[in-house]
Amino acid sequence: MKKTAFRITGLLFLMIVTLGLAACGSEETVTLKGEQMGMNMEVTLDAKDDEITHQTVKMEMPYSTVGVESKEEAEKMDEEIRAQFEPFEDVEGIEFEIKYGEDELTQTISVDLTTVDMEELNSIPGASLPAMEDDEYISLEETVKELEDAGLEVVEE
Repeated sequence: MKKTAFRITGLLFLMIVTLGLAACGSEETVTLKGEQMGMNMEVTLDAKDDEITHQTVKMEMPYSTVGVESKEEAEKMDEEIRAQFEPFEDVEGIEFEIKYGEDELTQTISVDLTTVDMEELNSIPGASLPAMEDDEYISLEETVKELEDAGLEVVEE
């Protein structure tokens, strides 16, 4: 009887430790939304523990923001609009997409921080991710605070 109780206690202890370790390695997604310079922004941050592993920024820009009046005009300028992203095309870990809606242009940029070469990325004019040492990472908590300070709000999902 004592052996059975000891085994059950041992199994319960192992289960609690396993769940505890699983919780320590938790994954989290935080989405923030807001308006910046006349554009609606949505930032989605995926993280494991506090380390951001993936970032997606979706911006909806009224056509007037890009200097055109309609979807047709924007589509005619497609080559010029896409040329702004040309330096990022060959960077592994970055994807971008442009969609033309009736009233706005939607631009989505995704960065997989587990595969992107930060040095290569930061060598491109206009890129602004922090330079990091091998043992550093981009903190979810700090990034959310910075985005909230910039006027974005966390969206509960």
